Amino acid sequence: MKPLFFRVPSVDQRSFRIQKENGPSFYGQLHFHPEIQLTLIEKGEGTLVVGNRIDRFQPYDLLLLGSNLPHVLRSTPLAGNEQAVSTSILFMGEPFEQQLLAFPEMVHLKQLLSEARHGVRLQVSAEDTLVREFEQLPELRPFQQFLFLVRMLDQLAGNQQREILSRMAYERPSRPDDHQRLERIFSYILQHYAAPIGLEEVANVANLTPGAFCRFFRQHTRKTFSHLLNEVRIEHACRLLRESRESISEIAFQCGYTNLSNFNRRFKEITGMPPREYVRTYRM
Repeated sequence: MKPLFFRVPSVDQRSFRIQKENGPSFYGQLHFHPEIQLTLIEKGEGTLVVGNRIDRFQPYDLLLLGSNLPHVLRSTPLAGNEQAVSTSILFMGEPFEQQLLAFPEMVHLKQLLSEARHGVRLQVSAEDTLVREFEQLPELRPFQQFLFLVRMLDQLAGNQQREILSRMAYERPSRPDDHQRLERIFSYILQHYAAPIGLEEVANVANLTPGAFCRFFRQHTRKTFSHLLNEVRIEHACRLLRESRESISEIAFQCGYTNLSNFNRRFKEITGMPPREYVRTYRM
């Protein structure tokens, strides 16, 4: 699952774009783009991948995804002629931060845009007025659309219920070769996390020696490979523990752990609680 560079269509010099998706499914390839993306899911559900987070998306998820953050909304097939529907605003972060955030009244948005590098989600209700406003967004004048964007960022920044999605912030390297290496590494992890992955194996994916791979990976993610792999596995385990009725040992095995004690130790290390407590607290 290699992240694809996605170029947002541009027809003029506007600082943002409105994008409406309405079809059997959303764009199903792991991808990234330089624009920051603010999206409301209006209809549809499925698997959400943001950075190293594997979770579910559902109607009325409001997502803020930072520049070059790999992501995909992999839709669950819909019944009959139902459509997956979303409305997005895509805007360039650098001019926004350099110009608008220079105003004292906008300083409170800096933290939110920093969190966007990890992905942010807020679940809103169907009755929330912003749902109707998102639906009408494509019909508004550009100036009104821009004011709406600023207002939505202000509301997100002030809402303590917002959730940080990925433990990993992704920064696009300046060298294209380094960027392609990171793409291959992340794609390989997301595709093979349930199987044993050795250091030499993933180093080969990056076309590096194990020693060079460790230095490269830590430089660009500020984490060791084993720690990030455990985070991805535990994120997937959390979803299964919430949504399935399988035993903890079965789920541990599905997520790449052959030793239950090791799974329990890593789970508590990353989530702050043992798997059994997590099940009691969060299982649906």
